[in-house]
Amino acid sequence: MYFRWMAVLFSVLLILTGCSDSGSEGSQSAGEKEETAQSKKQKIPDAPEDYEGIMTQNPGKFAGDNYDKEKVEKALDRIPDDMSTEKIYDYLIYLLGENYQPLYQKLQAFDTSIQSNVKTPEAGELPILEQMNVEILLDASGSMAGQVEGGMKMNLAKEAIRGFVSELPKGAQVSLRVYGHKGSNQEKDKEVSCKSNELVYPFSTYDSGKFESALSQFQPTGWTPLASAIQSAHKDLNKVKEKQSRNVIYVVSDGVETCGGDPVKAAQALKKSDIQPMVNIVGFDVDDAGQKQLKQVAEAADGSYKTVYSESDLKEYLEAERERLEFEWSMWGTKSRNEIFHNWAEKQRKLDEIVFGDGGLIKVKAREKERLIDAYEYLKEKNKIKAEEGLWDKIIDRSLLFDQETVDLKNEIREELKQMERKAKEKIDKQEDNMTDQYNE
Repeated sequence: MYFRWMAVLFSVLLILTGCSDSGSEGSQSAGEKEETAQSKKQKIPDAPEDYEGIMTQNPGKFAGDNYDKEKVEKALDRIPDDMSTEKIYDYLIYLLGENYQPLYQKLQAFDTSIQSNVKTPEAGELPILEQMNVEILLDASGSMAGQVEGGMKMNLAKEAIRGFVSELPKGAQVSLRVYGHKGSNQEKDKEVSCKSNELVYPFSTYDSGKFESALSQFQPTGWTPLASAIQSAHKDLNKVKEKQSRNVIYVVSDGVETCGGDPVKAAQALKKSDIQPMVNIVGFDVDDAGQKQLKQVAEAADGSYKTVYSESDLKEYLEAERERLEFEWSMWGTKSRNEIFHNWAEKQRKLDEIVFGDGGLIKVKAREKERLIDAYEYLKEKNKIKAEEGLWDKIIDRSLLFDQETVDLKNEIREELKQMERKAKEKIDKQEDNMTDQYNE
C-alpha cells in the first residue's frame, strides 16, 4: 500500500451547527444568565470513545492556543450539581479536546514508498511525479440559503472552498461543478432544477480571478440532483486521467438526493472505474436522513464522511485537508536524489516527528491530559463530581487508548517502510542485472 491516506481519508461532509454548553442558572448574575441561556440553544456532542473518533473529533472550545484557565473555570462553574459523570466527561472533552486531525491525517497519508536516484547512461534520472486532479461538487439547492452559525451556508461554503483551493500544491488541477442552481425549489421548477448541473470551472491550475468569477455565477435556489453531479464528475475525471494521476472529489451538500437519482449507485460506479478517485463528502446542517444517505454514498465510493458543528470547525477541517494534500504531494513529489537507505532513514525521522516530536501527537495528547486533570481537580474542589473514580478513569482510559493505538499505528507504518525498502532494493537489483545482461550479450 503506497498511500495510506487513500484507504482512510475522509470522505467528508460539512455540517455547520452550533455547539456549546448548557448549565444551571441557579443564583447567577445577569451576564451569567444570558450566557447560560445562550448555551442552552447549543448541543454538547458525545465524547468519542474509540481511537478513530478521538483523532477526528472537532477541536474543543479551549483547545490549543485558545486555552484560558480562568474562562475554563467559569465554564466549569456552570455545570449543574446533578449532572452525570458521563455528561461531565462529554462537557470536558467539548471544552478541552485537542485538534488531532492535521497530524492524524498526515499519518494516514504517509507515503511509505522508497525511491532511489536511479541514473542510467541512456535515460538519466527517472523520477515520476503524479498529477493531482481535484474536483469540487457544490450543492446550490434552495436549502443552502439557510442560516447557520456564521452566516448563510452557501456563503460559508464558498469562502471555505476559496481558501482551500488557493492553498493546494502548485500544479494541482482543480475544477468546480455546481448543481441545483437553476429554477427554484418549487414543484413547478423541479424539472429545470434537476437538470441543472454545470462545470463552472473546468480542470486547470488555480487562477484566483477566474475561480472567483466561477463562484459568483450562482446562488442557492433549486433541488438536489446529487447522483447526476457524481456521474458528471466521473466523466470530468475520465477526460483528464493519466497513467500517473491522483484523483480527488469533494462533495459539499446539505441534504439528500431530491431528483429521483441514485447517488449510491453513482458512487459505486466511481469506485469500480479505473479512475480510482478518493471521495470526500461534506454536509451542512444535515438531518438524520440526510446524514444516513450521504454516509452510504461515501461508503459506496470507499470514501469518507465528516460532520462539523460550526464555521470554525469547517475551516479547521478544510485546513487539515489542505495540509494533508500538501503533505502527500510533497512526499510523492520528492525526487530520488539519495540512496535507498538515506530515503528510508529520513522517512523514519518524519514519522517520529509526527508522533513524538514537539507539537507531535503524543505531546498534544499530554497537554490535553494535563488540562483535563486540572479541570477534574477543580470540579473535585468545588464538589461538582459525584463519582470521582468514574470521571478519573475516563480521562486516564482516554489517554492510555490514545498512546497504545498511536504507537501501534506508528509501528505499522514503520513495518511498511521496511518492506518498501526491501522491495526498492530488489527493484534496483533487477534493473542492474537486466542492464548487465544486455552489455554481456
